[in-house]
Amino acid sequence: MNLFTQVTLPPKIITLEPHSNIMFIGSCFAEHVGVQIQQRMGETNCDVNPFGVLYNPVSIAQGIDMLINFSIYKQRITENIFLGQDNIHHSWLHTSHFSDTDKEKCLEKILHRMEQAHNRLLSADVLCVTFGTTRYYELKEPPHTIVANCHKEPQKIFIEKEPTLEELLELWQQTLDSLYRANPKLTVCFTVSPYRYRKYGFHESQIQKSKLLILADTLCKTYKQTAYFPAYEIMMDELRDYRFYATDMLHPSEQAIAIITERFTEWTFSKEMTDVAEQRIKEWKQKQHRAIMR
Repeated sequence: MNLFTQVTLPPKIITLEPHSNIMFIGSCFAEHVGVQIQQRMGETNCDVNPFGVLYNPVSIAQGIDMLINFSIYKQRITENIFLGQDNIHHSWLHTSHFSDTDKEKCLEKILHRMEQAHNRLLSADVLCVTFGTTRYYELKEPPHTIVANCHKEPQKIFIEKEPTLEELLELWQQTLDSLYRANPKLTVCFTVSPYRYRKYGFHESQIQKSKLLILADTLCKTYKQTAYFPAYEIMMDELRDYRFYATDMLHPSEQAIAIITERFTEWTFSKEMTDVAEQRIKEWKQKQHRAIMR
């Protein structure tokens, strides 16, 4: 008796070799799976979330545009660094990973990371994009920035927006057109994060996921150099048991992330890449063991 529903992976159109370059950008799910892939492919060949975690399609598209046109965005980046109520300098365009008590150090970290990511994106073979939610936040006052992170600043300074599916489609068609002009060999792989947003209510959260799934599906039907990996479906169908969730019962557990990562590598890794990955994982575990022994 088969006691679970297995998700059939789509036809394989992405093949990752030891020399391939891949970038992950998007929600915390992209962060977790991206780090797992980075351990297998190496930091030189795998870049993960150069802005930190980005949750919605609008912020992700904005980040991609900034990476493509990095040289003309330097002034805007500087203008979006602010002194928070915690007396630390943050960037509205990045997560707190780049924050610092010194404004110049904060800016230096951001510019270095973005220049690095700009070069990697233009040479990447695959860009994996993970959508988490459709809602985004914008500053009420000039420069009216679409923020990547609210940095625990007062809610009253933001406007919460919910774009229509048509608006998201138009934005992402422009984003993909820009990506392919900048890097004609690139393949974009879309995923939707299985994390549900309790603060919106589970019904509203599911409506948002539906919108994101339709967005990804429409883009994949429109552009040949795109693919969809069913991370959301694997979590909802294959792993629909609370033992595969973290203690908050919302985030996937480490085991669930490992399983989905394994399915992704089965779908994308060549035989040579699989062999290299197995060796790198062994070496990584040995280093972790030696670090614990010390």
